[in-house]
Amino acid sequence: MSGFKKWLIRRVGKENLEFLTHTRNYLSATVIQSILMALAIPVITQLLLPEEYGVLSVFVSLYTLLSIAFSLNLRAGIVRYYLDFSDDFDKALGANLLFAGLSTLLIGGVAFIFAAPLAKWIGISIHVYQYAIVTAAFSGILEIYLSYLRGSKQSKHFSLISVLRTALILGGAVILIFQMEDHKYLGKVYAEAIVVGAFSVYALFSMARLSRFSTETKYIRYTCRFSLPLIPHAISRYILGYFDRIIILQLTTKAATGLYSLVYDIAMAMDVIVMATIKAWQPIFFEEYGKGNIKKIERMAVVYSGYMYFAAAAIICFGADLARLFVPSSYFPGLTLLPTLVIGYVFVFLYTLFFQYASYNKKTELISISTLLAGAANIGLNYWFIPIYGYQAAAYTTTASFGLLFIFHYVNTRFVLKAKVIRLVALLPNFLLVFVVGAFVLLGESFELDKWIWRAIKLIVVALNFYYFVIIVAQGKKTDE
Repeated sequence: MSGFKKWLIRRVGKENLEFLTHTRNYLSATVIQSILMALAIPVITQLLLPEEYGVLSVFVSLYTLLSIAFSLNLRAGIVRYYLDFSDDFDKALGANLLFAGLSTLLIGGVAFIFAAPLAKWIGISIHVYQYAIVTAAFSGILEIYLSYLRGSKQSKHFSLISVLRTALILGGAVILIFQMEDHKYLGKVYAEAIVVGAFSVYALFSMARLSRFSTETKYIRYTCRFSLPLIPHAISRYILGYFDRIIILQLTTKAATGLYSLVYDIAMAMDVIVMATIKAWQPIFFEEYGKGNIKKIERMAVVYSGYMYFAAAAIICFGADLARLFVPSSYFPGLTLLPTLVIGYVFVFLYTLFFQYASYNKKTELISISTLLAGAANIGLNYWFIPIYGYQAAAYTTTASFGLLFIFHYVNTRFVLKAKVIRLVALLPNFLLVFVVGAFVLLGESFELDKWIWRAIKLIVVALNFYYFVIIVAQGKKTDE
C-alpha cells in the first residue's frame, strides 16, 4: 500500500475510501461538465434572448420526461438485475434491450400521432416537439447503458461518456447557433439530438457485446416488476425538477420562462453534485445494508452530508455572483431565486438517502406513491401561485415540493417499511445551518451594501462553513473500523 493511500485512509477512514474514490470520478466529471457549461452559458445567453432560452429549456425538460416513458424506465430494473443476479445478466440485458426497443417504437409512435395538439398545449412549435421525441428515444437507450456502468462501479467509463456528451452538445450548439439567422435556439436542439443519437448508437453496440439476446420472458418480468412501479416515481421526480418551466411558459411569457430557467440551471449545480455522489453511494449502501451494517451506514452518511452541506452553502453565497460575471444583465432579475432553489436540492439530497432503503427492499410501488404525491403537489402549487405571484413563485413551490418529497420518503421508510434508518438527529441540525445561510444571503441581497464588502462577508461565511462541515463534521466522523 502506498504512503499516500495510507495517509488518505487515516484522514477519511477505510470504510469511506471506496465511496470517495468513485465520488472522485463522478465529481471530476461533474466539475469538468460544470466548467464547460459555465463557459457555454455566456455565449449562449449572448446569442439567445431570454424567451428563446426559455423555449430551449422546455425542450430539454420535455425530452427528459419522454425518455422515461418510452423505455418504460427499464434502466432501473436492468441495473437491479445486475446487482442481484450477475451470472446470467447477459441474457437479461439482451431480452430487455429487445423489449425496450419495442416499447420505444410503440409509445414514440403514439407521441408522434398526437404531436400537433400536445405541442400546442405545451406552448412550443411542433418542430421542437418532434425533435424532443427523437432525442428522447435515443436518450432512453443511452440511459440504460449509463445505469449499467454505474451499477457495475465503472465510474471512470461513466464519467468519460458524460463529459464527452456535454462537451460535444455545447460545442455543437454554439457552432450551429452562429450559423442560424433566426430561431437560433434550434441550434442547441439539433446538437442535442445529434450527439445523444450518436452516443446511443455507441451504447447499443456496447450492450450488444455484453448481451446474449434471449426471448425468455422471465427476464422481462423481473425488470418490469421493479421498473414499471417506478415510472410514476421517475416521471414525478422530473416533474419536480422540470415541469415548472412548462407551467411558467403556459401561464406567463417566454421571457419569464427564460429568466427562471437560467437561475434553475445554476441551482442545478447542487443537483449535479447530489446525483454524482449518489452514483457512488448506492452500490456501497446496498453492500453494507445487505450485511446489516446499520451504524456504519449512518456514520458514512454523516460524512457524506458534511460535504453536501458545504457545497450548498458555497453555491448559495457565490453562485449568483459568478453568473453575473458572464450573462447579460437582462437575465439578472431571476438570480435572486438561487438560494431558495439550492435549499430545495438539499432536500433532494436528504430524500436520496432514504429512498435507498425502499429500493433495496424492492418496494417500488411505495417509492412511486411518495414521489407521485410530491409531484402532484408541485403541479397544483405552481398552477395556483404562479398566476398570482408570477414566475418567482415557482422557486418556492418547487422547494416546498422537494421538502415534501423528503418527508414522504422518510415516513415511508421509517414507519411503513419500519426499516432501521439513518436518524434524523444526525442530519437535520446541520441542514438547519444551511437554511440559515440561505436566509442570510437572501436578506443581505436586499440591503444596498458595497458589493466588495458583501462579497468579503460571504467569503467569511463560506470559510466558516468549510471549517465546520468538512473539517469538523466530515473529518470528525471518519472511521477505520
